[in-house]
Amino acid sequence: MTGDARHPRLAGLLAGHEPLTTREVTWAGGAMPLRVSAYPSPADLPEELVTSVRCVVRVGELVVLCENVDGVHPLPGGRREPGESYLDTAVREVHEETGWLLDRHTVRPLGWLHLEHLAPRRPDYAYPYPDLLQIVFHGSATHRDGGPDVAWTDTDGYEQHSRLVTLAEARAATSRDLLAPVFLDLIEDRSH
Repeated sequence: MTGDARHPRLAGLLAGHEPLTTREVTWAGGAMPLRVSAYPSPADLPEELVTSVRCVVRVGELVVLCENVDGVHPLPGGRREPGESYLDTAVREVHEETGWLLDRHTVRPLGWLHLEHLAPRRPDYAYPYPDLLQIVFHGSATHRDGGPDVAWTDTDGYEQHSRLVTLAEARAATSRDLLAPVFLDLIEDRSH
């Protein structure tokens, strides 16, 4: 990380919270190395650093599991549009990526992800630097466009497909991922 300073509110927030897990990943075909840390509780995050929203989606006792070229994950979601609320982003992104319509009144904050850039800022990079945040929600869906068994195509073309699985199946499918199981464990703990 070089050049840009950490947001002062984020520095204080990180000093007062311990991540459950941290791992290093690369995005953009290896051009963007990041350190990603998962935090297991909601927090008052600096809004200007929250670029994306993720959501663990329950359909009854099952969980929506997505698949893309990088593997499988239980966290559909994506970038916020200008002026969009976190809830609106979650509802829109889950629908675009999976076809499922979140029941807005069931959506609750679960935790958050801190993404820290590990390489110098690229001149064309338009997002906060050196830190980004993603809020992770959980919520329920009861309706999917075309029905629960229809093959859904992500409107942005990122997710290849999604399917319903048990929590145990979602954990097994994501066992090599150090981040997703944290949030799966949290929704199970909160449903008991």
